[in-house]
Amino acid sequence: MEKIVFVNTVCYGSTGRICKTLYTMAQQKGYSCYIAYGRGKAEATYKTIKIGTIFDVLWHVGKARFLGKNGFGSYFATKRFIKKLERLQPDILHLHNLHGYYLNIPLFCAYLKRHPEIKKIWTLHDCWSFTGNCAHYNGHGCMQWQSQCRQCQHHDGYPKTIRSDMTRCFQKKKACFTGIENLILITPSDWLLQQVQASFLQAYPIYTIHNGIDLQVFSPRKTAMDKKTKTILGVAGKWTAAKGFDDFIALAKHIPDAYQIVMIGLTKQQLHQLPSNIKGYKETHDVKELVSWYQQSYVFFNPTYEDTYPSVNLEAQACGCPIVSYDVGGCKETLCKGSYVVHNVNEFLKLLKEKPLQRIQLLPEEKAHLDKNRAFLAYITLYEGRLHEDGKDTI
Repeated sequence: MEKIVFVNTVCYGSTGRICKTLYTMAQQKGYSCYIAYGRGKAEATYKTIKIGTIFDVLWHVGKARFLGKNGFGSYFATKRFIKKLERLQPDILHLHNLHGYYLNIPLFCAYLKRHPEIKKIWTLHDCWSFTGNCAHYNGHGCMQWQSQCRQCQHHDGYPKTIRSDMTRCFQKKKACFTGIENLILITPSDWLLQQVQASFLQAYPIYTIHNGIDLQVFSPRKTAMDKKTKTILGVAGKWTAAKGFDDFIALAKHIPDAYQIVMIGLTKQQLHQLPSNIKGYKETHDVKELVSWYQQSYVFFNPTYEDTYPSVNLEAQACGCPIVSYDVGGCKETLCKGSYVVHNVNEFLKLLKEKPLQRIQLLPEEKAHLDKNRAFLAYITLYEGRLHEDGKDTI
């Protein structure tokens, strides 16, 4: 039985759910699967490999914060993980987020280079793999990564560090991540694919597989929506300036009385900072609650400055809620008919005034594009092509 090992920071959240769904679908196809992860917990229903301990993670966090060495800690944890891989002898390694304070990149990449026979797939969920440190850079317009990261303008962003000189980190990552045989790269958006093609990873085969969502869960409500108050909804896992927190505060100063703003995903401190015309809620993991908000809202506003392919845009539209998003990263690729792109709060206000928004009714091709099964079947096809067609990649 052929073996697939998925490697990711965690077994929860959006990337964790992707790994678990791929695990289940691959198991159904007859593969033996494992999920290797570095932080948090995993359900007992999956065969898992825990990489390191909480002490390994904390030591790695310290190296990242004070020395800018995200990806260069966890030495002994990674050695133990590699020993397990040597015993397991996987046929496919499907990599996801390698950053997250759990994996030693030089050690792990040396293992990958020692085993050209292993088919390797790396799904990039952000830009960390080809920068000195940043997971996202489009919010501050830095393009140093195209040649050589040096003094970082955004070292206080994610992943956070007090060190600003990223010269050595960039050079070491470039040395680690290039020259790996039998590796292909997957991006969730055409925008990220274009970024990768301009980076030091450009020599690898690169494909786009857009993420999808569960259309059985995210669907329109069958009852009429209350039109007395028009809700402007915002949802984020963590609200920051890069996600548009300040833009919502600015928006609240100018919206007409017929509208109310609802923000989900706020911290306790942020809840105390809100003006009276914003209703704020902490992050929810209750999907039914989230679906209900999408269904009853007039518009979903996503003023993000840093994103690759936001799933919240897909979820809102699948529930019938039109979205208005900033034109950042792969956001435009998520839009269905009846949703719009703007560039600032003033343009959003103008749109609300001049153009009544209609509920989204997905076209058949839009439904197919949003469906998670389309994305996951593309991966299964890729596995089968890599294993059974002499490395030929079919997507």
